[in-house]
Amino acid sequence: MSPALPSGIFARQVLLPEVGPEGQAAWAKASIALLGEGAALASARTALESSGIGTLKLLTGPESLPPSDILLVLTGDADLRRGASRRARAGEGSALFGWLAGGGHALFAPDPQGGCPCLECFETLNPKVFKGKASSAAQRHLGAAAATEALLWLLKGSSPLVGRVQLFLPSQGSALIHPVTPSAKCPARLLSGGAGVTP
Repeated sequence: MSPALPSGIFARQVLLPEVGPEGQAAWAKASIALLGEGAALASARTALESSGIGTLKLLTGPESLPPSDILLVLTGDADLRRGASRRARAGEGSALFGWLAGGGHALFAPDPQGGCPCLECFETLNPKVFKGKASSAAQRHLGAAAATEALLWLLKGSSPLVGRVQLFLPSQGSALIHPVTPSAKCPARLLSGGAGVTP
């Protein structure tokens, strides 16, 4: 017997072999927390709502993180991004980070079990990758790409981006996947080890 679907409005998605009735039912039971701002967040929210995600939670800060299947962080605010990264590093569930990078965007997923490599491991060694053009079109593309990755993660139960950064560079017509390694200079790692001052 096929799982019950939330409504008939998702019939076209159910026809996709990658989704099917089981995938649509899984999305209907899933919860995603959204943290960020601007066109990227709005684009991700629209994509997730139209896909039939059961619960979407809009958050104002990393201190308010409720339980969810995936935390999706789309922000240019470094402090907000780092706060969310530290919560994810503490093993508080699956998280997907997205930001503008150059003329494109980047996505990263830390290990859901926590620890390093975390987003700050990558940021410490690659600070320039967090500088991006804040055009509305680039933000919308980032939001759509992040939502798609989150939906696939829910379907497959895992993500190929865990421990890796994917850089999408439309000007070069390419996407690169870069493994992230633990860094001894990671501020989150140093703070958790008792350091009073970080790089």
